[in-house]
Amino acid sequence: MTARTWSTQQDAIFQWFGTGHGNAVVRARAGTGKTTTIIEGITRAPETRILLAAFNKRIQEELASRLTNPNAEAKTLHAIGFAAVRRYWETIRIDEKAGHRALVLADQVCGSQAPDAIKRLVADLCTKGREMAPHALALGELTTIAVDFDCVPDDEWAQAGFDLEYIEARALEAMAIAAERKPADGIDFADMLYLPVRNRWLLGSYDLGVVDEAQDMTLTQLELFMGVCRGRIAVVGDDRQAIYAFRGADATSLDRLKAELQAEEFGLTVTYRCPREVVALARRLVPDLEAAAGAPDGTIQQVATLEAVVDRAQPGQFVLSRTNAPLAKVAMAMLRGNKRVKIQGKDIGAGLIALVEKLMKGKAAQSIPAFLDRLVQWEQREVERAYRMQREDRAEAVRDKAETLRHLTDGVVGPQELQTRLANLFTDDPLVGAVVCSSVHKAKGLEAPTVFILRPTLYPKPYGKNGKPGVYSPARQREEDNIVYVAITRAQENLIWVEAK
Repeated sequence: MTARTWSTQQDAIFQWFGTGHGNAVVRARAGTGKTTTIIEGITRAPETRILLAAFNKRIQEELASRLTNPNAEAKTLHAIGFAAVRRYWETIRIDEKAGHRALVLADQVCGSQAPDAIKRLVADLCTKGREMAPHALALGELTTIAVDFDCVPDDEWAQAGFDLEYIEARALEAMAIAAERKPADGIDFADMLYLPVRNRWLLGSYDLGVVDEAQDMTLTQLELFMGVCRGRIAVVGDDRQAIYAFRGADATSLDRLKAELQAEEFGLTVTYRCPREVVALARRLVPDLEAAAGAPDGTIQQVATLEAVVDRAQPGQFVLSRTNAPLAKVAMAMLRGNKRVKIQGKDIGAGLIALVEKLMKGKAAQSIPAFLDRLVQWEQREVERAYRMQREDRAEAVRDKAETLRHLTDGVVGPQELQTRLANLFTDDPLVGAVVCSSVHKAKGLEAPTVFILRPTLYPKPYGKNGKPGVYSPARQREEDNIVYVAITRAQENLIWVEAK
């Protein structure tokens, strides 16, 4: 068998794994073979106990199947946390009932006087707080999370005394109870991250720890990883693919950890995914990205109409957008053109179904016109509330959700049929035999030979207070640039800009 030829950059990383001292940060650009590089580096590491931390179960299983060093193991962060919890609560089990643990906690702190709708908000905020702000103790420390994740009560509840301060105060109490009392029904996935960090139950037991996709992890996840490592640490990620600030990811993690760990930095900048034309375009945003030797030229084209996308798009190709509403419009056009299409993101579909259920309550909402009237009222109310909180991003998300539903009501006879369409259209399953419509966020980590990008959805117009024109903050500008970079670098052969609005 012919020995594999590694790049100079990869050889430098392998040397650190084999004989290096101190810690390392690997800044790996899109499509640069970072997983292959990490696996090979670990085979050369001398440590007797090595952890490769994975973001989720699917990635963990893939990594575990590729590890050849008998001293190394791939684990999810949740599995690492659960093991830490069981050292203190030996017989604890996992509560398999979705949302049950959080609702029990909410019921304990709210008592019988709070309506079920308020208890659900407290439960949701308690869960997000445990996942993203494990050390939160005071009012104000969960406010941003509450707004970001729809844990803010409607105005009528606030007027009845169940305002945001009430929700946050009860969520903080529920978090405290979660940390202090061993539950009879078991812990949930949020607890697996939260309890070891909040209670300082972490024990350094790995001589070498490697964590991938660090730019996508929350401070809680990174603190959990760091707490189980007693030896060298390698942090791997791409700061220019940091696009999850809205869900609590630490976009500054690579630079922050480099400073905290006094780490040596290595780069992986040669992409083996993208053709030369795409790399040249991406370099306008990320100048150190390089095309591999022998990479094809590829093509960058443009089409002017949605009809052209429907005509040209083939199964296995991507249609990407900054937001979801334009994808719904594309998907409906595909269905009318008798093309099989799916929208990436089962969780997005579930959220839309929940909103439909909320708005269709009562006989007056059993027709599509009545449902659409309620949707308009909900949109106006939520946008106004977002502007009162000076949350332009929240207003954008509300508009996007409402417009997505308006597109998807086309041709359905009632809200129940709309829910069925949502359940069938949105998926996380392997997308074989269908055109894949996806937000850029959902497409991260994926690739396709041909990628259509809805250009008008990029760089949405910023708004300031009360919907007036505004300007991007430096952080927002950086994230929007990153979104474009991620979108561009999904293309393996052809990138097609779609100019239609």
